[in-house]
Amino acid sequence: MKRHRHGIAALVLAAVLALTQVVQPAVQAGAATLVELQQEQKRLEQEKKENESKLASLKADQSKQQEYKNALDEQVNNLQNQIDGLNAQINSLDASIEEKDAAIAEKQKNIDEDIETLKERLCAIYMMGDASTLEILLQSESVIDMAQKVELLNIITEHDTKLIARLTSDMESIAAERQEIEGQKEEVASARADLEGRRKELAEVQAEADRVLAELNESVASVQAESEAIAKKKAEADKAVDDWLEDYYASQKPSTGGGSSSGSGGYTSTGNFTWPVPGFTRLTTRFQEWTYGGYHRGIDIASTGGRSIYGAPIVAADSGRVIKAGWNNSYGNCVYIDHGGGYVTRYAHASSLAVTQGQTVTKGQTIAYVGNTGDSFGAHLHFEVILNGTLKNPMSYFS
Repeated sequence: MKRHRHGIAALVLAAVLALTQVVQPAVQAGAATLVELQQEQKRLEQEKKENESKLASLKADQSKQQEYKNALDEQVNNLQNQIDGLNAQINSLDASIEEKDAAIAEKQKNIDEDIETLKERLCAIYMMGDASTLEILLQSESVIDMAQKVELLNIITEHDTKLIARLTSDMESIAAERQEIEGQKEEVASARADLEGRRKELAEVQAEADRVLAELNESVASVQAESEAIAKKKAEADKAVDDWLEDYYASQKPSTGGGSSSGSGGYTSTGNFTWPVPGFTRLTTRFQEWTYGGYHRGIDIASTGGRSIYGAPIVAADSGRVIKAGWNNSYGNCVYIDHGGGYVTRYAHASSLAVTQGQTVTKGQTIAYVGNTGDSFGAHLHFEVILNGTLKNPMSYFS
């Protein structure tokens, strides 16, 4: 694919303008090079990691604060349950006091009635005087009858006196019980007041815990939003780098006269590559084989002979310069190497990287380790060969 140089410059300019939206812009429009774009990409990756670390710390604090608040809520609920229990006791004691007051009133009424009866009897006896008593005795039919009538008069008087004494004793007993209940009520009320004081103190601590938790929730939401914004800007930066590389591949012409490419670090490849994962040769997907995402862009090298490929060294297929080393969406951790002569190789889904952008590497040098990052469904190396911007079958370049 051929494009005019002004078209390339316009695309690079657009990529740079997109990157100016990120925090602390690193490059100026019209001055962006691949290295500058990659530096911005790397800066955003670092900012993303720092933000993720900050978010993890905030979430840990948020979780601890929530646990603390839950513990306070439980204490307040327990105190409220105790207060409710004491209120129930006080209500019961109030009911008992009312019952005692009613009993005392009833006893007092009985005493008052008996006293009035006794007063009437005593008054009648007094008014009758000794003659009446003598008259009662003279009317007796016998000495025995007379003795019985005298005894009866004494019994009547004594009965009334004892009745009043018993009623008075009952009333005093009820009054003592009532006083005891009043004492119990005062004790319960005092305990309730103590609990109310503790509940008030806890409520103040609880309110402060709620405030801190609300601030943490707000901070978490803010940092999460910031993370999403950074992720979006990082994706834009990744695309800017990819667009730059695509333009670079498309603009390259086949090398003539054995010239070297400055992008490759002064090396010009002849297209004679070494196998990128020594000791592992099984292919699970071949070049241009149809997969769920379309025609396969390279080859997939996987575990061989029962040996796991995960963590196996990935080596540079040829000497050159690393033009990308980092995360690239579906490729996960990946490395791109410019070998000169129009050749570029890609190594995707690595578990970790052993080189950095701009580094010069030699043929067979370890550049990464096989992994399962990005859009991958099992440990393997996805390997691509690009010649003058066009994907090629990698199997055509191994001796």
